[in-house]
Amino acid sequence: MAIGKLMMAVFLFGLAANAARAEMISIGLSAQVSYIDDREELLDGLIDIGDTVTGSYTYDSDKLDNSLDERVGAYWHYGGPYGIVLNVGEYVFQTDPENVEFLLGLYDNYIPDTEDNYLLRSYKNLALSNGVPVLHISWQLDDYSGTALSSDALPLGPPVLQDWDYNRGLRIELGVKGDTRITADVTSVWLIPEPATVLLLGLGALALLGIRRRG
Repeated sequence: MAIGKLMMAVFLFGLAANAARAEMISIGLSAQVSYIDDREELLDGLIDIGDTVTGSYTYDSDKLDNSLDERVGAYWHYGGPYGIVLNVGEYVFQTDPENVEFLLGLYDNYIPDTEDNYLLRSYKNLALSNGVPVLHISWQLDDYSGTALSSDALPLGPPVLQDWDYNRGLRIELGVKGDTRITADVTSVWLIPEPATVLLLGLGALALLGIRRRG
C-alpha cells in the first residue's frame, strides 16, 4: 500500500509540473515608488514616494513571435486575461481586459550585439477611478554583458533580477498627453502558481504525509 501511495504522490507531482508549463504564465511583483511628476495634480496627492506597489503580469507562453529578427522576440497579446495590473494605494493601474494591446519583448544580444533587454508594455489601459486616462504601463531590464538571456524564446518563469545590470523600474504615464508620470523600483518577482497546480501540489503533499504516518 505504501508503494502504491508513493507512486500516486509522484504521479500527482508530475501533473503539477506539467501544469506549471501550461500556456498562461503569471508573474507577481512588488516595487516601491521612487519618482512622481504630477504637476497637474491628477493623482489627488494619494500616491507618495516610498509607497508600495504590488501586482502581476500575465502572458501566453505559447504565443508566436511576431518579429522576423532572430535576436528579437516580440510577443503581442490582443486578448484577455493577458496584460498587467498594479495596485498603488487607492489606485489600480490595469490593462483594459476588453481592449488588450500588451507586449512582452525579449532582445537577445540585440544592441549593439552585446545587450539583452526584457520589456513589458501595456498600451491600452483602464482609466483610474477618478477618470484619469492611463496611457502606458511599462517595465524594462537591461543587461550590457548579453548574458541575462540565452535566446528570445518566452520564459516559463520570472526574470532573475540579479542577472540584469539595469532595472529601469515600472513606468506609468497618465493624463491626455502622458505628462503625469510615476516610476517604481521593482524589488522582487515570482511565479504565481495556477489554481490547478496548487491543488495538485496540495494533494501530493497529503499523499506523502499519509505515507509517513502509516510507514
